[in-house]
Amino acid sequence: MRKIGLLVCIVAVLALCASGQTLITFSNMPSTNHPLRMPDNYPGASFMNWDNFYFVSPQLWSGSGPGFEMGPDVRVAFVGGPLCSLQPSACFGSIKVVLAPNATASFQPLQISLAAGWVPNSVVVHAYNQSGLVGSVVWKLTTSAQVFTFPPEWTNVTQLMFYPSPAYRQAGSMVAYTFLVTLNQ
Repeated sequence: MRKIGLLVCIVAVLALCASGQTLITFSNMPSTNHPLRMPDNYPGASFMNWDNFYFVSPQLWSGSGPGFEMGPDVRVAFVGGPLCSLQPSACFGSIKVVLAPNATASFQPLQISLAAGWVPNSVVVHAYNQSGLVGSVVWKLTTSAQVFTFPPEWTNVTQLMFYPSPAYRQAGSMVAYTFLVTLNQ
């Protein structure tokens, strides 16, 4: 079943690349049995920084919750959960473009596949263009992967902020499987 899912993802990536869209997955990250910080400029040449996002191989990490195992890939990115008690900045995440020569000027977020890592909660997403608020949405997450579509008017975004809400006396969490985006030059 995983091989069929992988084949579908590969075909989708090829189709999206032809249309100028980029499907970001975390399959190129190394396997790890504990959370590691997402590197800057992922995927390569995108000029996107992932502040307070971590990646992990759910099947190798004993601390992963039920929401980590729902995606088609063996590696995921996430924000929040138990890491919040160790480092408060890990309770929220940001994806932003870096201002540099030849860098991506902005991006248009299209879709993202998310789940709550441990228990259902919601996530507030704020979009900015150079510190100006573009808009906000609130999505309810379960521990099953769901695809969320960003508002179509979010065409020139320089930063997305993700704030998982606490649930059941636990820190909120958000697990990302895929992120579909158009990079604007």
